Amino acid sequence: MRINAGSSLFLVLLFMILTGVGRAQSSAHRGRQSELALRNIWVDSVYAQLNMEERIGQMMMVSAYSGGKNYNEERITDLLNKHLIGGLIFMQGGPGRQAVLTNKYQRMAQVPLLIAMDAEWGVGMRLDSVKPLPRQMMLGATRDTGLVYKTSAAIAAQFRRLGMHMNFGPDVDVNNNPANPVINSRSYGEDKVWVARLGRAYVRGLQQNGIMACAKHFPGPGNTSVDSHNDLPVISRTIPQLDSVELYPFRQMVAEKVKAVMVAHLEVPALDTEKHVPTSLSYNAITGLLREKLRFTGLVITDGLNMQGLTKYFDPGESELRAFMAGNDIMLMPQDVPASITKIKAAIEAGTVPETRLEIAVKKILAAKYDAGLTEVKDVDPENIVRDLNRDVDSMRSRVARAAITVVKDDNQILKKINENMRIGYIGINASETTPLYEILQDRFDNVKAGWLPKGTRVDSVQRLLESLTRYSTAIV
Repeated sequence: MRINAGSSLFLVLLFMILTGVGRAQSSAHRGRQSELALRNIWVDSVYAQLNMEERIGQMMMVSAYSGGKNYNEERITDLLNKHLIGGLIFMQGGPGRQAVLTNKYQRMAQVPLLIAMDAEWGVGMRLDSVKPLPRQMMLGATRDTGLVYKTSAAIAAQFRRLGMHMNFGPDVDVNNNPANPVINSRSYGEDKVWVARLGRAYVRGLQQNGIMACAKHFPGPGNTSVDSHNDLPVISRTIPQLDSVELYPFRQMVAEKVKAVMVAHLEVPALDTEKHVPTSLSYNAITGLLREKLRFTGLVITDGLNMQGLTKYFDPGESELRAFMAGNDIMLMPQDVPASITKIKAAIEAGTVPETRLEIAVKKILAAKYDAGLTEVKDVDPENIVRDLNRDVDSMRSRVARAAITVVKDDNQILKKINENMRIGYIGINASETTPLYEILQDRFDNVKAGWLPKGTRVDSVQRLLESLTRYSTAIV
C-alpha cells in the first residue's frame, strides 16, 4: 500500500485552522504544544494507514552501499517494493552516487526513509572523495568542548548536504583497556568525566544543527579485548563497577537529551545470566537499565545485527524478535528482513509480546521522521557535492591537530632546556631529504644537522647514525 500523504496533510492543515497555529502565538509554550499536536496528528495518521507487517517494517534499518564490492541497489529496491522498510544506513560508496540513490529510494518509499550513517569522524569515514575529520581520541587530547562542538557541527552540515538525518555518534565508551581492539581511537579517552563532557558537546553540535545524535555503545565495551564484529565480548564487571565508570557518560547523554542510544553486543553476566545473550537482546539491559533506571525515552537502536558476536548464537529473524522484545525500537542491519517481520508478527498475534509495544516503537520512529522534516522530502542536489562536503575539513583538521599536541612525558624538562646555542641533531625516520619538521627547525635554529633513515635502512647504518649523535647537545627524532 502507499501512504496517502494528502490525507495526513489535510488533517494537519485542519488542525492549524481550528487552533490558529498559523498565527503568532501568545507564548513559546503554547507554540511548542501546538507543534507537538501537529506531530501527533501526522504520526497517528500515517500509523493508521499501515497494516501490521508494514508497521514492523518501519523498525528495520538496512545497510545501503553506493559503491564498492557490496553495492546493493537491487536489494534495496526490492526491500522498498515488498517490505516498507523504515530506514537506511549508508555505508561505503561515493557522495555523488549516494545523492542519486537517496533521491531514488526516497521517491520509491511509501513512508519517507530515516537515513543514517555511522560517521563518527565525518562522512569521510565512509565515502571516497571526502577527507575525514579528526578521530575522537585526537579530539579528546584537546580537552576543548568548543572545538568538539564545531567539529560535530561541521559533520551535521555534511549530513544535511547528503539528505541524511541521524549520525551514529558520539562514541562515549570509556577507553579503560589498552588492549581494546575495537574502541581505541574511537573513544575520547580513559577519563569518564572528559568522555562525558566532550560527548555532550558532540551531541549539541549535531542536534542544534538539525541532525539526530546516537550515543553508543551502551552499556560500554571499553574494557574488553574482544571485537564484537568477530565474537561476543564478555564484560565481567559488577553493577556498581559499571555504574561508577561505563554508565557515567550515558547518564550524561540522557541529561543532554540525546535523541537515540545504540546498544552493544556484550555479554554482561551482572545484567543477564543467560549464556551468550548480548545486551542488545537483553530485556534487563535495555528496558530494565536503560529505559527504567536511566530513564531514557528516546530511540533505542541495536548495533548491527549482522555482526558475528550475535550471528554465532542466533538465527536470522530470532535475533530481531528478541531485540524487539528486549525494548529496541530500530533493528539495525537485520540479517533477514522477511524472516524478521514474520517472526515478530507471529509473536504479536500469539500474545507473546503486546501489540502496544509495536505501536510505541513505530510511533517513536514516525515522530523522529516528522522532527527530521520528512513530511516533505526534498531531492539532494549532486552538483558540487564533493566540494561542499570538503569545505570545512582542512581548517577543522588543522585547528584540532594544533590543539591536540600533547607532551606525554618530559621528566627531565628537556623542552625547557633547548635553545638556539645548542648543536641539534635531527633524525628523519622514513624520510631521505627533508620533512616539514626539519624545515621548521632550520628556520628557528642556526645549528641543525640532519641524518636520514629511509625505509629499508640497514642496521649498520642505524648504528652509525646513533654514534654520530654524541657530537650534538640534543637530538630530535
